[in-house]
Amino acid sequence: MIDNIKPLGDLSPEQFLKEYWQKKTLVIRNAFPDFESPITPEELAGLSCEEEVNSRIVIEKDGNHPWQPIYGPMDDDVFSKLPETHWTLLVNDVEKHIPELAWIVDQFRFIPEWRMDDLMISYAPEGGSVGPHMDLYDVFILQAQGHRRWQINSQPVVEDNQVKGTPLRIQKDFVAEEEWLLAPGDLIYIPPGVSHYGVATDDCMSFSIGFRATSHAELVNDFIGYITQDLDTSLTYRDPDLKAQNNPNEITTDAIDRVRNIFKDYLDPDNPKLAEWFGRFVSDTKTDMATQVAEEILNISEIKDKTLIRSPASRFAFIKDGDNTQLFIDGSHYRVSESFAESLCINRTIESNSLSALATDTEKPLLIDLINNGQLMIEDN
Repeated sequence: MIDNIKPLGDLSPEQFLKEYWQKKTLVIRNAFPDFESPITPEELAGLSCEEEVNSRIVIEKDGNHPWQPIYGPMDDDVFSKLPETHWTLLVNDVEKHIPELAWIVDQFRFIPEWRMDDLMISYAPEGGSVGPHMDLYDVFILQAQGHRRWQINSQPVVEDNQVKGTPLRIQKDFVAEEEWLLAPGDLIYIPPGVSHYGVATDDCMSFSIGFRATSHAELVNDFIGYITQDLDTSLTYRDPDLKAQNNPNEITTDAIDRVRNIFKDYLDPDNPKLAEWFGRFVSDTKTDMATQVAEEILNISEIKDKTLIRSPASRFAFIKDGDNTQLFIDGSHYRVSESFAESLCINRTIESNSLSALATDTEKPLLIDLINNGQLMIEDN
């Protein structure tokens, strides 16, 4: 980790959120002073060869067709056949596979951590790019090695402005409104809906800190699934006040009203299960990634004078709810004290003595389980 990091430059978090967040692009020069990539291109390539790692290569030209994607896991044969220029390797969830890199995403905790998606790292030789495109999520992109020229266009994208013959949503017509050349340590923030085009001008590595963009359809569908999963099957559509009608195939307004009243019981925005569902939803990792534990602990005394680290592969969140705060970890739900939840979530590293002192008799077994599950890691001395 380096000192004097200023991911927002001279802006305060409040200024950034008010003026830029989901509004307009921002470039911060020397946001990470004297930054040197903690991972080499060779190490990134090696990571992309692992079975459980999500990776892809995009070849702009000299592949089987323009903008050819290759999906991992990669192997030596894939890399040996790549052209000299105009391709990009991208690897997702790097901080989860290499927890030592979590300090990079932690620099962006002025955005709620439960909004965070992952750290994606890309490598590209000269000319490497994934093409001009538009994303629906927020992203900060840190230049880690070499240089990349970024161009943006904030105009709406028409549906037919897409290169054909590739599954990638690359714009065939792109006109830059602004452009910047980023050097190591420089940072660019790109909000949703802004088309952008980044091209490596030499051997280049970029670190992308992305945030989840959940569609309304996904939110509504997941909530409906959650509140209906345990519904009594004896609850059925009923019409004891049914009246005779002239045409038996007519769906009357009375029938529609009965369905409407059923829906009102569950889709009420004041539904008491909404907060519990949302906490579970945003803390769900959406992956099966797990941190392996070398040796399980049996008693809270075994972590005395230790430093605990929240695993980057896990997601923590909480909702203050009177005396009993709702704590959410990887989609699971716990009732704990506010002080325990606050202490567990305020920083990635936690002093075990202070957390143990706060833990109640019901929270101490939870603490042991979190360590044995790898969601809390014990720092090596």
